[in-house]
Amino acid sequence: MMLVSMREANWLLVRHHYLGPIHRGFALRDDLGLLVFANPSSRRLPLDWLELSRWCLTNAGHNAGSAQWSRVGAWLRSHRSETTVVSYSDPSRGHTGALYKASGWWWAPTWHRLRPPPSGNGCWSDKNEPVKDRWIYPLKADPDRERLLIHNDESIARSYPRSLYSEPGGVDWKRWDKA
Repeated sequence: MMLVSMREANWLLVRHHYLGPIHRGFALRDDLGLLVFANPSSRRLPLDWLELSRWCLTNAGHNAGSAQWSRVGAWLRSHRSETTVVSYSDPSRGHTGALYKASGWWWAPTWHRLRPPPSGNGCWSDKNEPVKDRWIYPLKADPDRERLLIHNDESIARSYPRSLYSEPGGVDWKRWDKA
């Protein structure tokens, strides 16, 4: 793992990532690709967490993503003080979260995933934004993580009892909707 400039990171992202460049955070690169981390974009998450804003595999062989994340997780634990990494997958773009699952991330759904709001999840442009799946990766113990990730919605808890986040392992994503 090596830190690279955001200029170098964006050169790669323009060519290989569907979201394109990003202008915040720091980037790590290895022989498998590039990852960009920044402060969480959600105002409800603390600044001692990181958000994985881009994960761009450019040399994606068998198990490349989980192999890369194993090295990245070790690097973050030894070089950074943050306790948790959060990221989001976009099912509307075909992103099922398989890479996160294979890499040991925990599914931590937002209430938007469990009960889409009548506003259509907000409108940031001329169209409504699709609901994303939230994933977290614990780097260190964090006594506040469960409190920050649990949804406080009794009707969702009654309808989907397995949707409640708890440590360790997050939500049982395989069965949350079958309760």
